[in-house]
Amino acid sequence: MNAIVLHDNPHEIASRLEQLGLKEQALHEAIRQGHLHRARLTDNHPVIYRGLVMWGDSVAGLRDQTRSMGWTRKDVGSYALTEHEELGLAITVASGDEATGVSYLQPTNRSKKGRNTVDAVEINQQLDLFDVLPIEQQGGVDDHQTWVLLHYTDYRLGEIRVELSRPTAIGSDGKISEWSERIILGSIPLDGDQVEIEPPSGPDIEITVRRKA
Repeated sequence: MNAIVLHDNPHEIASRLEQLGLKEQALHEAIRQGHLHRARLTDNHPVIYRGLVMWGDSVAGLRDQTRSMGWTRKDVGSYALTEHEELGLAITVASGDEATGVSYLQPTNRSKKGRNTVDAVEINQQLDLFDVLPIEQQGGVDDHQTWVLLHYTDYRLGEIRVELSRPTAIGSDGKISEWSERIILGSIPLDGDQVEIEPPSGPDIEITVRRKA
């Protein structure tokens, strides 16, 4: 396993994110939006839907929050990316395991990833092999460097841990096994979340009760 470049100091984090055309607040807000939409669901929603809502609204939040910084959306089938064409960078959102956001542990993704993620990791390997700087555009649509906005909701500790990391190896099980660089973002506290629960839509039902004659 190659040495991992780790950023967990606030000054280093801000500096590295600036090089990548990002701000920590924007990344946090993207994950927060996903969590708030997930928190509005009830027990009547299918269990699998919670993960889909968290992922989908985090992706939308990321695109909304970074649009003014030059990032745009890119969809390859169901593979959702947020891309900065000028910098040659792309970000995908994924849920991680309990090691996410912990600097001394090695995280991985929770759900198996498909061919698009495997291809992105292979391109990252090639870019690292030739020591290409992230700010250099290679001229091809598939030559961008892909990062993963990894999140893990720890209900026991009452926080969502977040990191922006660059994968460089993935196993046959579809799980990322190596990272070349990790940016450990501050955790998002779950306590004090203000979540508005909207009542079910539809007409009010009025019931008239009449006494039997």
